[in-house]
Amino acid sequence: MAVTLAVLGALGLAGGVPLAAVGAGMVMAWQPVLGIVGLGVWAARNRQAGQLPGPDDEAAFFQGLAAELAAGSPPRAALVSAASRAPMLNLRHAVRFAAAGLDSVRVAGALREALPTHGRLAAAAWTLNATAGGPAAALFEVLAVRAADDGALIRERRALTAQARASAWVVAGLPIALLAGLFGTGRLSIASDPALGLVVAVGIALQAAGVAVVWTMLRRAT
Repeated sequence: MAVTLAVLGALGLAGGVPLAAVGAGMVMAWQPVLGIVGLGVWAARNRQAGQLPGPDDEAAFFQGLAAELAAGSPPRAALVSAASRAPMLNLRHAVRFAAAGLDSVRVAGALREALPTHGRLAAAAWTLNATAGGPAAALFEVLAVRAADDGALIRERRALTAQARASAWVVAGLPIALLAGLFGTGRLSIASDPALGLVVAVGIALQAAGVAVVWTMLRRAT
C-alpha cells in the first residue's frame, strides 16, 4: 500500500497537481475522514486567496465613471465618485491625485497601476480626454462593456474548469476510496494474494496519470 501511495503521489506531482492536494489524497487513503477535511480546508483557502480584483470590478468603475461624466460632472469629480463603486480596486492614489488637482499624467499613471486588466486603456482614455477633450463618457462606456465581457468569459472558463476538476477527482477518487476501505476492513489483503498488489498498483497509477493529464490541461487552459 505504501508503494502504491508513493507512485500515486509521484505521478500527481509530475503532472502539476499541487503538493497540498497530493498530501491530502495520500492522507485520505489512510484516514478518509481526515483527508476529506484537509481537502476542504485547502479548497477554502484557495478560494479566499483567489478573491482579487478583476474585470467585473473594473466594469463597475467604468460604468460609474461614464454615468458621472454623462451627467455633466467634471472628470476629476467623476473619478472620485466612481471609485466608491469598486472597493476591491486600489484607486486611492488616483482619487487623491484627482482631488488634489494634479496633472492628468499623474492621474493616468495611477489609473494604469490600479486597474490590472484595462489600466493602460483607461490611462490612455483619461489622457486623451484631458488633452484633446471629446466624448469621455462614450470612451469609458466602451471600456465598461469590454471589461464586462472579459468578466463573463472568465466566469465561464472557471465554471468549465471546475466541472472538469470535479469529474476527474470523482472518477479517480472513488476507486481509491473503495480500495482503501476494503484494505482497511481486511476484505482484501495483498499478503494472501501477491499478484493483487501489482494489479492495484497499476490501476492506481493509471488513475493518477489520468488526473495528472487533466490537471495539466486545465493549467494550460487558464
